[in-house]
Amino acid sequence: MIDAGKRYHFVGIAGAGMSGLASVMLASGSSISGSDLRENEETERLRHAGATIHVGHDPSLLDDSVDEVIVSSAIDYKNVEVQAAMERKLPIVRRLHALASVLNGYSSIGVAGTHGKTTTTAMTATILRETGKDPSYLIGAQCPGLGGNSHLGKGRLFVTEIDESDGLFLAVHPTIAVLNNIGRDHLETYHDLATITGIFKRFVLQAEESVLAIDDEHVRALARQVPSSLTVGIHPEAMLRATNISHHHFHTTFDLTYMGVRITRVSLPTPGDHNVRNALCAIAAASLAGVSLEEAGAALAGFQLPQRRFQLLEENGVTVVDDYAHLPEEIEATLQAIRSGWDKRRIVAVFQPHRYTRTRSIGDEFGTAFRMADTVIVTPIYPAYEQPIPGVSSQVIVDSILRTTGNYPLLFHDKEETLTFLKQYIEPGDFIISFGAGDIWTVTDTLSRFLKEGSPCLA
Repeated sequence: MIDAGKRYHFVGIAGAGMSGLASVMLASGSSISGSDLRENEETERLRHAGATIHVGHDPSLLDDSVDEVIVSSAIDYKNVEVQAAMERKLPIVRRLHALASVLNGYSSIGVAGTHGKTTTTAMTATILRETGKDPSYLIGAQCPGLGGNSHLGKGRLFVTEIDESDGLFLAVHPTIAVLNNIGRDHLETYHDLATITGIFKRFVLQAEESVLAIDDEHVRALARQVPSSLTVGIHPEAMLRATNISHHHFHTTFDLTYMGVRITRVSLPTPGDHNVRNALCAIAAASLAGVSLEEAGAALAGFQLPQRRFQLLEENGVTVVDDYAHLPEEIEATLQAIRSGWDKRRIVAVFQPHRYTRTRSIGDEFGTAFRMADTVIVTPIYPAYEQPIPGVSSQVIVDSILRTTGNYPLLFHDKEETLTFLKQYIEPGDFIISFGAGDIWTVTDTLSRFLKEGSPCLA
């Protein structure tokens, strides 16, 4: 439970997960301070809400008023503030352990999986809010339709995204577990797919109820071992299923059926089959929390995607979209959504690989992901907090695309070179999309402003 009488210091507070947790705890009456190497919109929001935010890490911040230190997964124990906390014998808690404590006393919905977590969590929170439940929620991105990435509601329900990256997510025991998919990621933590599958199985089994998206073959195999689960998907074996799916630009409609019986027609203001699957997970979770299937489906009519999830930046002769996708399955699903909703458009995909370890582990798997793009541009790896690994570069991605598709991707040395090329290359009717979890969005953001001002090549 949250202790309103304590002061909590967050090391690495600027991240989406940390800032959201800090916001919820601050709203509960706790005293919050925190530090990070940079400021961003999240830290500004926290500061305006009453938190004390410091730029840079300083051991002197761990004074006698601090009761507990909450540490981001991106922070190791060599950090000077963590060292100071250890010297003072202050409790040091990792973010997911703190989240598990926050969830005590709530009926919780935990959304897990290799990808799709953020959108599914936002959809679930939207349904519960629109049906009068006033849920609390923590989401891994800013959500325009929800007024932020976190909220402390008055209801009994708490919806949260569960990040598996650091191996600590089994500390969270949600009432309802949602599993979107299982894929090869974070191999520096889990080593292989079998280990990842096993850890997700444990997560599902420790919940009271579960929603499993069986369009994913690995989740489908798991569902056979958890017969009590509510299965969802486009797959004909799913209990809660989408049929008669129709896509047009940013809008999707489908029939929602349960055990073969049509419930309602769902209107979803998002593109792609992957978002249909996300919606099915959210509708199913909400139904287990007490919302009727018909109400849950209707509540998504006004849904807005989180930031950097197929975010439209410009639509004026050229469509410019930014997307957070950085795994092969995510990229392929998003490109398929464009092909399904925008007929006969030239697709120009700009990809910034994320992390050296991920590129080393699964770089060879990106080839087929880009087969539906007409032009692919690859930029240098965004390292996050990692150090370079000798022999690992974006060339791994380029080679995979060339070997698999026969297309010749363009490898540029920096974002400025990429932007210069795009300004000269684009034509009326093009669909430009940036992919990556780093800062590649700055390229498409600048490009969209260039187009708004009026490009000579499109005049």
